[in-house]
Amino acid sequence: MKAARVTEMIEIFGLEPMLDASPDALPLGFKQRLALACALMHRPPVLFLDEPTSGVDPLTRREFWTHINGLARKGVTIMVTTHFMDEAEYCDRIALMNRGQLIALDAPDALKASAAELTGADPAAITMEETFIGLIEAQNERLDRQAETRAA
Repeated sequence: MKAARVTEMIEIFGLEPMLDASPDALPLGFKQRLALACALMHRPPVLFLDEPTSGVDPLTRREFWTHINGLARKGVTIMVTTHFMDEAEYCDRIALMNRGQLIALDAPDALKASAAELTGADPAAITMEETFIGLIEAQNERLDRQAETRAA
């Protein structure tokens, strides 16, 4: 059973060309593929991915999200950390953090609507990056006002 699962992961992630290489010698894209394959070996119901596409080329990035979305469709709960706001839009819900605090938690479109309301941007045209920046700026302004009030 283990051998069959290993073979399946090799095929799914296209690891055949690198089977004779040590993990340390793999190019970054293959290291990331191998890491995802290892994380999926035991068919986890919940998967935590920390910056899974960091440092990989755009094609590999797209392939990763195809795999991630496929897992989600199969019922796997996936938690992803990313600095790429365009990737965040692939998620059902987004938690935005700033200064160690949760500043927003909602679906991408709802977050965009909130940021557009705060910034006066066009809700149909605002990007996830503009959303993130707008919500952070709004939180920073609130924190600055709170600090001024306490100091007074």
